[in-house]
Amino acid sequence: MATRAASNLWLIDKAPIDEITEARLPSKEQVLLRYYHHHREMGKTASGSTKAVVEEVLPFWSRTGIPTTTVIHAGTKLSKLVKAYNDLKKNKNKDRPKHRMDEEIFKRDLKEIFNLAHSSSLQRADMKDEDKEFLRSQREDRGESSMAGIDLVTAKKVEKQVERGTRLKRLREREDSGIARLTERAEIPSQSSSSSSSPVSTTSSPARGSRSQRKKLKQSPSISVKDLNLISTWDREKLSVRQAMSTFAATAQVLGMDIGSMAVSKSTVHRARIAGREQAAEKIVELRNQEIPERLVLHWDGKTPPVPLW
Repeated sequence: MATRAASNLWLIDKAPIDEITEARLPSKEQVLLRYYHHHREMGKTASGSTKAVVEEVLPFWSRTGIPTTTVIHAGTKLSKLVKAYNDLKKNKNKDRPKHRMDEEIFKRDLKEIFNLAHSSSLQRADMKDEDKEFLRSQREDRGESSMAGIDLVTAKKVEKQVERGTRLKRLREREDSGIARLTERAEIPSQSSSSSSSPVSTTSSPARGSRSQRKKLKQSPSISVKDLNLISTWDREKLSVRQAMSTFAATAQVLGMDIGSMAVSKSTVHRARIAGREQAAEKIVELRNQEIPERLVLHWDGKTPPVPLW
């Protein structure tokens, strides 16, 4: 069984940690220890470990109300920190004053915060003065102030906003991918049929060619948002109004229709779907009534009623 000293990281002389529990912004040392917990003990890849640590650290900054950098930039910053540590580790057996000095500087810098604040945070007018002062104090001396005095109500609101934004982003991505799949599956008349018929038209006279072209234009396929088959397809595929509008616009464009002259919007599609459902319901009732005869004779126990019913 490996001892705790054997699991300690070189130079830091500490083992990877399971979580960050302090009421302060995470330091570079804590972030590095969390990275190696995911990478060495959990067996994750370098990119997977970086992503996991960034997702853990960003909520600490969200609770402060300080604008943060992007997730990509935060991951790049962590990757640079890990690379600097690995570069020092490669030269640990070299007994040179420069290497020992670099190790001491790196070890001292690990006590600083892992700064994920936006580069223009201190210049932003919408940032509170107390938040700016807190950021300055954390940059100068991480041990001077803690996050205990931060408004928890505001922190929870910020966290909910971040979660809501993430959910909306994922929902839109799923809708866009669904629209793309439906557009690809749609059976739209290709232009090959028109190109294949072109040799026939070349044999005719110019006048006939112009008449056939005009006739072809009159018979070109078209669609309408009021089409019952189209509306039933939307309902069968459980498309939202936004998805239905996008698929209709894409199909109309491929068919060569002028979308600019068509009044297509979410409200138009919504009204057309309601009207189409009402028409479909009326047709179902009408067909059902045609199947049922006007008069029915009911028998109980195989006996006919003693008195005629009519």
